[in-house]
Amino acid sequence: MSEDKKVNEDNKVNEEEVINEDGKQDESDKKQPFAPLKKQSKLNQKEFHAKKRGSWGNVNPVTRTPPNPKAYNRMKQKRG
Repeated sequence: MSEDKKVNEDNKVNEEEVINEDGKQDESDKKQPFAPLKKQSKLNQKEFHAKKRGSWGNVNPVTRTPPNPKAYNRMKQKRG
């Protein structure tokens, strides 16, 4: 039974020991320490909010209002 344990322990690969083909340790497996958004740099906050924002698609976000028909319009006078 002790031999089985040794085999299982030898076959395990620690996350810290994962090495790429280049011979460098894989950085994507490491966990980043958690920091609240308020304490992060302005650049990191900007990147975070940019990822959260979606696309407007075909919608133009500019507010548009119809012209007031009672208001004076000089261009209307020139036309007719």
